[in-house]
Amino acid sequence: MEKNRYVVMGAGEVGFHLAQSLSQEGHDVVVIEPDPEKRERVEELDVAVVVGNGAHVPVLKAARVGSADLFVAASSNDEANFAAAVLAKRLGVKRTVARVAVAEDITTHRRIYEEVFGADMLLSTQLMATTRILNYILGHNTLAVEYLAQGKVQLRKIQLGAGSVLTQRPLKDVKMPSASLVVAFFRGEELRIPSGEDQAEPGDEALILSRTEEIDHVERMLGHHPRDLGTVVIAGGGVTGQTVAQALTSQGVRVRIIEPNRRRSEELAALFPRCEVLRGDATDISLMKAERISDAHTFVALSGNDERNLMASLMAQELGVRQVIALVQRTETSYLWRRLGVMDVVSPRHIAYERIQEYIKSGYSANIVSLQNGAAQVIERQLAPASPAAGVTLAEMSPPRGMIVGAVVREDRVFVPRGGDRLEVGDTVILFVHEEHVPTVNLLFPGREHSRRLSDPVA
Repeated sequence: MEKNRYVVMGAGEVGFHLAQSLSQEGHDVVVIEPDPEKRERVEELDVAVVVGNGAHVPVLKAARVGSADLFVAASSNDEANFAAAVLAKRLGVKRTVARVAVAEDITTHRRIYEEVFGADMLLSTQLMATTRILNYILGHNTLAVEYLAQGKVQLRKIQLGAGSVLTQRPLKDVKMPSASLVVAFFRGEELRIPSGEDQAEPGDEALILSRTEEIDHVERMLGHHPRDLGTVVIAGGGVTGQTVAQALTSQGVRVRIIEPNRRRSEELAALFPRCEVLRGDATDISLMKAERISDAHTFVALSGNDERNLMASLMAQELGVRQVIALVQRTETSYLWRRLGVMDVVSPRHIAYERIQEYIKSGYSANIVSLQNGAAQVIERQLAPASPAAGVTLAEMSPPRGMIVGAVVREDRVFVPRGGDRLEVGDTVILFVHEEHVPTVNLLFPGREHSRRLSDPVA
């Protein structure tokens, strides 16, 4: 095995487990950490430790970041992670990963952060955790998600079962919503850009593109999820709880929220007028019984306190709730409670650690599509007046099969173009392109490059 050199900033859950795993594999690892207690834990590992803030040049130089294969900014401070990533790049590191707490930074502003800070991969622990929770609740088979056009468009990679409509009939016979498209099928490492005659097989993966507000419906339709969700009870109305509630209510799922803080419960009631918002403590067994929480299909504990989440989950399980999910921050806590019987435990930090490990083991491919040699790219281009595609219909352009014009964003409108649709100056065009057809894209859509090779999964 090739021996590589890694510098990890931050010795919290993500940084510690990453450093431990990489050092056990025989790599050279340097950990940057200012906190004495965290350093003491790291010093038990076979790694070098540099004391200080990784957002400072002298500290990065002391860690010899310029000679590293990868710099991972995994501290709990977003601003420090961004600053450290850009400084590490200026000092010569080959690649950088920056951990980001806020999901909006990934979904809406990714391009700005990538360009300004030069990060090769951005990870939002909140976004990844929310995606995992929704997968559990909805029974989805989402493997990865890509946000495009400032969050207006999503690209998802999903697993197809025997009940999926895509495995039962040719694509031309599948009625897709107007702003949605199946852009690829995957069978192992084989990529297929489908024609109308193509039909998937159970076990294949599909890449679907749609407006963000519609893609959950599209996935349910294509992925075959017949389960009755009943009522979902969310304990904890913080950012994650609000995001999960928003996703569920947008799909017509019945949601009840338990929140102990009076002001926050009033805010949630205003945000979700169709939801029942209970002001109370989800660890209060009398409240749980009085409110008949046992009738819920799913109970999700999403407060900011591990012990409170896990206690509430055990109570819900004891009351007979069929599916119980707990959010925990400390990895060792998640292992313990899985053993004690909480069915689904979601640890944002552990998910981030797993994703960074996957990124390293894939040869530093940030793709949501794991293909040898990067067989495809997703490219966003804005049509300039000089673009040969401006003013031309899709039929007149006649793109090769290896290039799909997947979506067009025109002001606030998002649509999948058909043969008679004419592209206009100022349109943002999202293209799915085989590597061999990238020169054609550059010819038809000249402009600034915004390609990510189907990058940065969040699940």
